[in-house]
Amino acid sequence: MEIENLTLKDIEMMDYNQIIGIIKETNRIPGGKNTIFELVNRTCLDRQSKVLEIGTSTGFTAIEISKLVPCNITSIDINKISLEEAKKRAIEEGLTNINFVNGDVISLPFKDQSFDLVIVGNVFSLLYNKDTALKECKRVCKKNGFIAAVPMYYLENPNQELIESVSKAIQVKIKPMFKRDWERFFETPELEVYFCKDFKFDYIEDNAIEEFTKIITNRAHLFKMQKESLIKLQKKYKSFMYLFRDNLSTMGFSIILICNKRSWEDPELYTSKEVIKES
Repeated sequence: MEIENLTLKDIEMMDYNQIIGIIKETNRIPGGKNTIFELVNRTCLDRQSKVLEIGTSTGFTAIEISKLVPCNITSIDINKISLEEAKKRAIEEGLTNINFVNGDVISLPFKDQSFDLVIVGNVFSLLYNKDTALKECKRVCKKNGFIAAVPMYYLENPNQELIESVSKAIQVKIKPMFKRDWERFFETPELEVYFCKDFKFDYIEDNAIEEFTKIITNRAHLFKMQKESLIKLQKKYKSFMYLFRDNLSTMGFSIILICNKRSWEDPELYTSKEVIKES
């Protein structure tokens, strides 16, 4: 449906993913540019590297990687509208090294051992069949390559009403997970966690949310909408931002690099931790 034909009822029925498809919000991996910089450096990407990004949305991660290293990137998403926006943004940036593909992580349309790095971001958090998705990522990753996951998790027991509200907003039934749950998930007989770095989300003040939503929902293309529909869209989007603020302020995330276990390598006994000096 054309944006100018959207009615109040159409907007009311939309979930968050449909709303951002209209607004063209920049959907970032948890941690944004800092996470992307960390992944590029930790995995030593170069111009010959082949990267698969799963759940690209509007292409932010792929485009940012290209700015750091113009490697060969394939980015997939199940949302065709978001992919079209991703393609436009890549063209606007003058990038020709990204191939955007409509696809699903549950059945990746690629040959075995095709990629040096497979970036999954927070996609695992939104899947029912996580095990199948992880097997697919492992299948298309080269033997000495890495799978990069950036899962989000709760730092404390979440409020059930909040969980239900977020589940309704994104149309995915959320099962609260903690860091220990992700550690168990990624430690399989064939895979091991090579690197892990933990973060906590900031609490975003009301004035920052008000300013952000004003900027995002006043984009020129949205003024093609009927006035009543645009006002409804603006109010609904703002309510999502407050909801996600309340949810994320109780959460953290980890940058995790996963690799294949070597059959000949013994377990490491004498482990160590970084010493952080207090100032």
